[in-house]
Amino acid sequence: MIEPHGPARRKLKINRTSIVDQVCQSIKQDIVDGAWSSGDKLPSEAEFAETFGVNRLSVRMALQKLNTLGIIETRVGEGSFVCDFSLKPVLSELTVFYEGEDKYHDVRQLRNLLESECLCVAMKSATDAEKQKLKEALDNYDQYSNIYNEDIDDPQRLEQVVDADFNFHYQIIKMSHNELYKDIYYMVQQLIRSHITKMISTRAHRRQEQGLPPIGENDLHFRIYQCVLQADTDGSREAVEGLLGIVSVPGLDEFE
Repeated sequence: MIEPHGPARRKLKINRTSIVDQVCQSIKQDIVDGAWSSGDKLPSEAEFAETFGVNRLSVRMALQKLNTLGIIETRVGEGSFVCDFSLKPVLSELTVFYEGEDKYHDVRQLRNLLESECLCVAMKSATDAEKQKLKEALDNYDQYSNIYNEDIDDPQRLEQVVDADFNFHYQIIKMSHNELYKDIYYMVQQLIRSHITKMISTRAHRRQEQGLPPIGENDLHFRIYQCVLQADTDGSREAVEGLLGIVSVPGLDEFE
Protein backbone atom coordinates (compact mmCIF):
# COMPACT_ATOMS: atom_id res chain seq x y z
CA MET A 1 0.00 0.00 0.00
CA ILE A 2 1.38 3.35 -1.01
CA GLU A 3 1.53 5.96 1.75
CA PRO A 4 -0.10 9.26 0.72
CA HIS A 5 2.27 12.22 0.52
CA GLY A 6 1.92 15.97 1.00
CA PRO A 7 -1.36 17.51 2.19
CA ALA A 8 -3.14 14.16 2.00
CA ARG A 9 -1.19 12.98 5.04
CA ARG A 10 -2.34 15.86 7.26
CA LYS A 11 -4.79 15.00 9.96
CA LEU A 12 -7.82 17.20 9.46
CA LYS A 13 -10.21 17.81 12.32
CA ILE A 14 -13.75 17.79 10.95
CA ASN A 15 -16.18 19.86 13.02
CA ARG A 16 -19.55 18.19 13.08
CA THR A 17 -22.41 20.32 14.35
CA SER A 18 -24.60 18.31 16.69
CA ILE A 19 -28.31 17.89 16.05
CA VAL A 20 -29.03 19.89 19.20
CA ASP A 21 -26.87 22.80 18.01
CA GLN A 22 -28.55 22.75 14.58
CA VAL A 23 -32.02 22.86 16.11
CA CYS A 24 -30.94 25.59 18.55
CA GLN A 25 -29.44 27.70 15.76
CA SER A 26 -32.49 27.27 13.53
CA ILE A 27 -34.94 28.36 16.25
CA LYS A 28 -32.70 31.27 17.24
CA GLN A 29 -32.44 32.43 13.62
CA ASP A 30 -36.23 32.28 13.21
CA ILE A 31 -36.59 34.50 16.28
CA VAL A 32 -34.03 36.96 14.90
CA ASP A 33 -35.85 36.98 11.55
CA GLY A 34 -39.12 37.85 13.27
CA ALA A 35 -40.96 34.53 12.95
CA TRP A 36 -41.88 35.02 16.62
CA SER A 37 -41.92 38.28 18.53
CA SER A 38 -41.23 39.04 22.17
CA GLY A 39 -43.85 37.32 24.33
CA ASP A 40 -44.95 34.86 21.64
CA LYS A 41 -45.36 31.22 22.58
CA LEU A 42 -43.18 28.81 20.63
CA PRO A 43 -44.45 25.53 19.15
CA SER A 44 -44.40 22.52 21.48
CA GLU A 45 -41.49 20.08 21.70
CA ALA A 46 -43.54 17.57 19.71
CA GLU A 47 -44.25 20.10 16.95
CA PHE A 48 -40.58 21.10 16.73
CA ALA A 49 -39.56 17.42 16.68
CA GLU A 50 -41.87 16.78 13.74
CA THR A 51 -40.73 19.93 11.91
CA PHE A 52 -37.02 19.12 12.24
CA GLY A 53 -37.37 15.36 11.99
CA VAL A 54 -35.57 14.77 15.28
CA ASN A 55 -36.51 13.28 18.64
CA ARG A 56 -38.07 15.33 21.43
CA LEU A 57 -34.99 15.00 23.63
CA SER A 58 -32.89 16.90 21.06
CA VAL A 59 -35.54 19.63 20.93
CA ARG A 60 -35.69 19.83 24.74
CA MET A 61 -31.91 20.23 24.95
CA ALA A 62 -31.96 22.92 22.25
CA LEU A 63 -34.64 24.84 24.14
CA GLN A 64 -32.60 24.56 27.33
CA LYS A 65 -29.66 26.21 25.56
CA LEU A 66 -31.91 29.05 24.40
CA ASN A 67 -33.15 29.42 27.97
CA THR A 68 -29.59 29.71 29.22
CA LEU A 69 -28.88 32.42 26.65
CA GLY A 70 -31.91 34.37 27.85
CA ILE A 71 -33.55 34.21 24.43
CA ILE A 72 -36.58 32.22 25.56
CA GLU A 73 -38.26 31.41 28.86
CA THR A 74 -39.79 28.00 29.55
CA ARG A 75 -42.67 28.02 32.04
CA VAL A 76 -43.73 24.78 33.65
CA GLY A 77 -47.08 23.65 32.34
CA GLU A 78 -47.30 26.53 29.85
CA GLY A 79 -44.55 26.10 27.28
CA SER A 80 -41.69 28.23 25.94
CA PHE A 81 -41.97 31.96 25.21
CA VAL A 82 -39.72 34.47 23.45
CA CYS A 83 -38.05 36.84 25.88
CA ASP A 84 -37.60 40.56 25.44
CA PHE A 85 -33.87 39.98 24.99
CA SER A 86 -31.70 42.87 26.08
CA LEU A 87 -28.04 43.48 26.85
CA LYS A 88 -28.91 46.33 29.21
CA PRO A 89 -28.71 44.28 32.44
CA VAL A 90 -25.24 43.07 31.44
CA LEU A 91 -23.96 46.39 30.16
CA SER A 92 -25.28 48.30 33.16
CA GLU A 93 -22.85 46.30 35.29
CA LEU A 94 -19.96 47.83 33.31
CA THR A 95 -20.44 51.17 35.06
CA VAL A 96 -18.41 50.10 38.08
CA PHE A 97 -15.41 49.44 35.83
CA TYR A 98 -15.53 52.97 34.38
CA GLU A 99 -15.60 54.97 37.58
CA GLY A 100 -11.88 55.77 37.60
CA GLU A 101 -10.60 59.02 36.17
CA ASP A 102 -8.87 57.28 33.25
CA LYS A 103 -12.05 55.40 32.31
CA TYR A 104 -14.06 58.58 32.75
CA HIS A 105 -12.07 60.06 29.86
CA ASP A 106 -12.85 56.99 27.75
CA VAL A 107 -16.59 57.54 28.18
CA ARG A 108 -16.21 61.23 27.40
CA GLN A 109 -14.31 60.40 24.21
CA LEU A 110 -17.01 57.93 23.16
CA ARG A 111 -19.68 60.57 23.70
CA ASN A 112 -17.70 63.12 21.71
CA LEU A 113 -17.30 60.77 18.74
CA LEU A 114 -20.95 59.74 18.65
CA GLU A 115 -22.60 63.04 19.48
CA SER A 116 -20.43 65.22 17.22
CA GLU A 117 -20.96 62.88 14.28
CA CYS A 118 -24.71 62.58 14.87
CA LEU A 119 -25.05 66.35 15.17
CA CYS A 120 -23.41 66.84 11.79
CA VAL A 121 -25.70 64.27 10.20
CA ALA A 122 -28.79 65.63 11.97
CA MET A 123 -28.19 69.10 10.54
CA LYS A 124 -28.59 67.65 7.06
CA SER A 125 -31.25 65.00 7.57
CA ALA A 126 -33.42 65.93 10.56
CA THR A 127 -37.09 66.55 9.82
CA ASP A 128 -39.09 69.45 11.19
CA ALA A 129 -40.91 67.03 13.49
CA GLU A 130 -37.59 65.77 14.87
CA LYS A 131 -36.37 69.32 15.45
CA GLN A 132 -39.58 70.00 17.35
CA LYS A 133 -38.92 66.94 19.53
CA LEU A 134 -35.44 68.29 20.21
CA LYS A 135 -36.98 71.60 21.27
CA GLU A 136 -39.34 69.75 23.61
CA ALA A 137 -36.40 67.82 25.06
CA LEU A 138 -34.56 71.11 25.56
CA ASP A 139 -37.55 72.68 27.32
CA ASN A 140 -37.83 69.61 29.55
CA TYR A 141 -34.14 69.85 30.39
CA ASP A 142 -34.47 73.55 31.20
CA GLN A 143 -37.39 72.83 33.52
CA TYR A 144 -35.55 70.20 35.54
CA SER A 145 -32.30 72.14 35.43
CA ASN A 146 -34.02 75.07 37.12
CA ILE A 147 -35.54 72.77 39.73
CA TYR A 148 -32.14 71.18 40.38
CA ASN A 149 -30.43 74.55 40.74
CA GLU A 150 -32.73 75.36 43.66
CA ASP A 151 -31.08 72.57 45.67
CA ILE A 152 -28.05 71.00 44.01
CA ASP A 153 -27.57 68.58 46.93
CA ASP A 154 -30.93 66.88 46.38
CA PRO A 155 -30.23 63.46 44.76
CA GLN A 156 -33.75 63.16 43.36
CA ARG A 157 -33.49 66.50 41.57
CA LEU A 158 -30.10 65.50 40.23
CA GLU A 159 -31.54 62.26 38.87
CA GLN A 160 -34.37 64.15 37.16
CA VAL A 161 -32.07 66.59 35.39
CA VAL A 162 -29.75 63.74 34.37
CA ASP A 163 -32.72 61.94 32.78
CA ALA A 164 -33.69 65.10 30.92
CA ASP A 165 -30.09 65.71 29.83
CA PHE A 166 -29.75 62.15 28.51
CA ASN A 167 -33.03 62.40 26.59
CA PHE A 168 -31.87 65.60 24.90
CA HIS A 169 -28.67 63.99 23.65
CA TYR A 170 -30.42 60.74 22.74
CA GLN A 171 -32.81 62.71 20.54
CA ILE A 172 -29.80 64.04 18.62
CA ILE A 173 -28.51 60.48 18.20
CA LYS A 174 -31.90 59.40 16.84
CA MET A 175 -31.93 62.34 14.42
CA SER A 176 -28.91 60.84 12.66
CA HIS A 177 -31.21 58.04 11.39
CA ASN A 178 -28.41 55.56 12.05
CA GLU A 179 -29.76 52.53 13.89
CA LEU A 180 -26.32 51.33 14.96
CA TYR A 181 -25.42 54.68 16.54
CA LYS A 182 -28.74 54.66 18.34
CA ASP A 183 -28.32 51.12 19.66
CA ILE A 184 -24.75 51.73 20.84
CA TYR A 185 -25.73 54.93 22.66
CA TYR A 186 -28.72 53.30 24.29
CA MET A 187 -26.87 50.15 25.33
CA VAL A 188 -24.14 52.12 27.11
CA GLN A 189 -26.57 54.61 28.60
CA GLN A 190 -25.59 53.71 32.18
CA LEU A 191 -22.03 54.83 31.44
CA ILE A 192 -23.29 57.98 29.76
CA ARG A 193 -25.68 58.78 32.62
CA SER A 194 -22.81 58.35 35.06
CA HIS A 195 -20.74 60.80 33.02
CA ILE A 196 -23.63 63.29 32.83
CA THR A 197 -24.18 63.03 36.58
CA LYS A 198 -20.57 63.86 37.33
CA MET A 199 -20.49 66.79 34.88
CA ILE A 200 -23.69 68.37 36.18
CA SER A 201 -22.87 67.94 39.86
CA THR A 202 -19.25 69.06 39.58
CA ARG A 203 -20.05 72.19 37.59
CA ALA A 204 -23.03 73.14 39.75
CA HIS A 205 -20.94 72.96 42.91
CA ARG A 206 -18.13 74.95 41.30
CA ARG A 207 -20.55 77.74 40.49
CA GLN A 208 -22.03 77.60 43.97
CA GLU A 209 -18.57 77.92 45.50
CA GLN A 210 -18.00 81.00 43.35
CA GLY A 211 -21.33 82.50 44.43
CA LEU A 212 -22.64 82.40 40.85
CA PRO A 213 -26.28 81.99 39.78
CA PRO A 214 -27.58 79.28 37.38
CA ILE A 215 -26.34 79.60 33.80
CA GLY A 216 -29.73 80.11 32.16
CA GLU A 217 -29.62 81.21 28.52
CA ASN A 218 -25.88 80.63 28.29
CA ASP A 219 -26.38 76.89 28.78
CA LEU A 220 -24.59 74.86 26.11
CA HIS A 221 -27.67 72.75 25.38
CA PHE A 222 -29.39 75.83 23.99
CA ARG A 223 -26.35 76.56 21.82
CA ILE A 224 -26.42 73.02 20.42
CA TYR A 225 -30.10 73.39 19.58
CA GLN A 226 -29.40 76.66 17.78
CA CYS A 227 -26.59 75.03 15.83
CA VAL A 228 -28.99 72.35 14.60
CA LEU A 229 -31.44 74.98 13.36
CA GLN A 230 -28.68 77.02 11.72
CA ALA A 231 -26.67 74.07 10.41
CA ASP A 232 -23.63 75.46 12.21
CA THR A 233 -21.18 72.56 12.10
CA ASP A 234 -18.21 74.37 13.65
CA GLY A 235 -20.33 75.88 16.40
CA SER A 236 -21.90 72.53 17.26
CA ARG A 237 -18.53 70.83 17.62
CA GLU A 238 -17.31 73.58 19.94
CA ALA A 239 -20.50 73.37 21.98
CA VAL A 240 -20.25 69.58 22.35
CA GLU A 241 -16.60 69.76 23.41
CA GLY A 242 -17.49 72.40 25.96
CA LEU A 243 -20.49 70.49 27.24
CA LEU A 244 -18.43 67.33 27.70
CA GLY A 245 -15.60 69.16 29.40
CA ILE A 246 -13.08 68.46 26.65
CA VAL A 247 -12.36 72.16 26.55
CA SER A 248 -12.70 74.41 29.58
CA VAL A 249 -15.73 76.67 29.64
CA PRO A 250 -15.53 80.05 31.41
CA GLY A 251 -18.02 80.12 34.24
CA LEU A 252 -18.18 76.34 34.40
CA ASP A 253 -14.63 75.05 34.58
CA GLU A 254 -12.56 78.18 35.08
CA PHE A 255 -13.19 81.47 36.83
CA GLU A 256 -11.40 84.78 36.83
